[in-house]
Order: sequence, then structure tokens, then C-alpha cells
Amino acid sequence: MRKSSKPVRSLIAAVALVTVSTGALAQNFMKDKAEVEKLLSGATFIGVYLRTESAYTLKFGTDGTLTDTTGAKARWWVDDQARYCREWLDGKLKGNTGCMNLELEEGQVALYSEGKKVVEGIVTRK
Repeated sequence: MRKSSKPVRSLIAAVALVTVSTGALAQNFMKDKAEVEKLLSGATFIGVYLRTESAYTLKFGTDGTLTDTTGAKARWWVDDQARYCREWLDGKLKGNTGCMNLELEEGQVALYSEGKKVVEGIVTRK
């Protein structure tokens, strides 16, 4: 007598769903501090700020200076967890300090704040 394969099919479907869900949520953050520094130093990030769906540009100076779309200035660095960090020195975010994880995939860069993607775009060099 042949056993029912319904439980097996249900298990396979459940495993497939978990695999797809996990893959969609998994972030591949950059882990090497030197790689993040090399990627950002002297570069311009051109992208979209996802919360407002507005254009977003950051210019990373080789001297640790940072300028955004509005001309606001900040200082930037990479911490020991390979996160991009910045402290705004003027503008509407003056005094705001924070660090973000970076994800780099096929030339696209995404910035994550507390695990949530907040900015995505590309890094260019002149």
C-alpha cells in the first residue's frame, strides 16, 4: 500500500517558503572596514532617499568631510563594524550622529539604518 505524499508536499512547500522569505530578508552587509573606506573615500553617492522618494547625493571627501544635496556639511568615518558613520555639523540635521550598514550588489549600493534600507543608488568617481 502506498503512503500519502501530502505531508511530504506540505513540508517541501513550507521549506521553500521559508527559504524564499529568508532570502528576501537577508542582507549582505559589507564587513571589511578597509573596503568600505575604499568604496566611499573621494566618491559621490547618487541615489534615492526611500522615506521621501527624493533624489539624494552625498560627496565623501578623502579628508573625512561629507556634503549632502543641500550643501550641509558633516564628518564621516567607518567604524570597526564596517558601518558608514556621520555627524552633521550644520544644516537641518546639525548634531545628528549615526552609523549605517552598506550593501553592495552588482554596482548598486544600499544604506541600512537599524536593519531597514533607507537609501539606494550608485557610487561614482570623477
